[in-house]
Amino acid sequence: MAFFPVFIEWEDVPCLIAGGGPVAFHKAELLYSQGADVTVVAPTICPELQALPVQVHLRKVAKEDVSGKRLVVDATGDADTAMLLQRVCREQHIPFNSASRAEGGTAVFPAVYREGRTMLAVSGLGASPAASAMLRDLLAEHIPACMDEILDAMAELRTLSREAFDNQPVRSQFLHRCLDEMMRQQRALRPEEVLQIQHDMEENPIDGPSTEKKP
Repeated sequence: MAFFPVFIEWEDVPCLIAGGGPVAFHKAELLYSQGADVTVVAPTICPELQALPVQVHLRKVAKEDVSGKRLVVDATGDADTAMLLQRVCREQHIPFNSASRAEGGTAVFPAVYREGRTMLAVSGLGASPAASAMLRDLLAEHIPACMDEILDAMAELRTLSREAFDNQPVRSQFLHRCLDEMMRQQRALRPEEVLQIQHDMEENPIDGPSTEKKP
C-alpha cells in the first residue's frame, strides 16, 4: 500500500454510498457534513439515513451508479457488491472505500479531530478504527485551546519574515522560535516580543547566505 494523506475540498463533490445501514449512515453523515453531494443507493435504509437530506435510491446498487462520482463507499456488507464496485472504480480511477474489506480499498476514512482551523487525522489504514480514534484523542490533548490565535499569528509572521530576512534558513528559524515561544506560553506573542526575537536573530545570525534585511 502507498497511501498518502491529503486534505481535499469536499464542497459539492459527488459521492456514492452503497448500503443503507448504520455504517452507511455514518459515512454519509460525515461526507454530507463537509458539503459533499451524497447519493445513497440501497434496497432499504435505516431511520437515521431517512432523516439525512441526501439523495436516496431504494434499489440495489449497480455499476452505472459509479459514473460521475469522485468517491465511492461500499457499506453493503456484501462481498460480491464490494468486489463489483472495487473493479468499476479501478477502471474509472475513482477512489473506493470499503467498510468491510479495507484491503480492497484505495481510500481510507481516518479518525478526525477538528477545532477551528486545526484538523488532525489519524489512520491505521483500516487495521483498527478503535486504535486510530485512541491515537487521535491522545494527540488532541496536546493541542492548546488558543491554537486558532496562534495560527493567525503565524500567518502574519510568515509575511513579516519575508520582509525582515533575505534567506530561507533564517526565516525558518525565526518562525520556529516564535512558534516554540507561543506554544510554551499558550498564547500569541505581543509585538514587542516578536521584535525582540527578530533583533536577537539579526545580532546572532546563523551560518549561511546573507541575512541582511530587504530595503
